Amino acid sequence: MVPEINLLPKTERQKSNSILLLVISLILLLTILLLFFIQYLTVKRDIETLVAEETYSMAEKEDLTQVVDDLRMSGQGDLQTSVTFAERVSYPVSPLLIEVNALLEPHTYFRQYEFVERSIQISVDVETLKSLSLFVDKLLISNYFSDVKVESVTNFELSNSEENVEKKYEIIPRYAAVLTLDIDQSYLKNGGVTP
Repeated sequence: MVPEINLLPKTERQKSNSILLLVISLILLLTILLLFFIQYLTVKRDIETLVAEETYSMAEKEDLTQVVDDLRMSGQGDLQTSVTFAERVSYPVSPLLIEVNALLEPHTYFRQYEFVERSIQISVDVETLKSLSLFVDKLLISNYFSDVKVESVTNFELSNSEENVEKKYEIIPRYAAVLTLDIDQSYLKNGGVTP
């Protein structure tokens, strides 16, 4: 048997190690460059978004400044107009609300009201459309109101919970109605007495 003796220098291994090191370095460099590019795109997009928001905010600020200036200009010298309006609209409201409450049908609920110059807008909840009809008839007969307009009628359910279909059909929805009641000014000024 002949022993195997290798007297050549080990250059191949050093060569393959240096190529591997070069490839790993190149991959790391490309990864770092890719991360910088992604960061650049993200920052560029954020800057564009912020510039757009700044432009919008500046325009909104200018609009609000203009509105405030207009309100300041229109508010000067309007005291007499405000007093005249308040005197013209001033009327006793308690008799009107008492009258509306007295005319409510059973199981009808008076939710809210809003006074306008010559009328009241009320919101009521009723069980049936028939009870709403009877309520409107009573309001039309009342001396406090010259006209009654039904603005809207919508139905709603008392429960927001999810129930099975069979039980849901057993529930009868209630109705929410918005009415506008025109006030009979002469009757109201005379304290509820026909002149």
